[in-house]
Amino acid sequence: MTEVTDRESEQLQQLLAQAADQAAQKKVMPVVKMIAAQQLVIMDLMQLLVDSGTVHAEDIVARMRHLMEHADTRDMAARALFDQVRSRFATQ
Repeated sequence: MTEVTDRESEQLQQLLAQAADQAAQKKVMPVVKMIAAQQLVIMDLMQLLVDSGTVHAEDIVARMRHLMEHADTRDMAARALFDQVRSRFATQ
């Protein structure tokens, strides 16, 4: 039986980690793409509401500011999304 050296063992661990990472990305990417598409749809719907006068941009900005203030400080994704929406409608 052939002995595996420390270097070979480390290389094998790296290859396994890369394979696991690639497999995880294949599973996660469709979900990420779906969430991004949903965000675009929601932004467009909010823009339609603002354009029609149903909702005022200032109300959206205030709501996003409120959500940012009350979101978990560790939830950077949510805070970034609220800030993105706030920024978009703050200019209107």
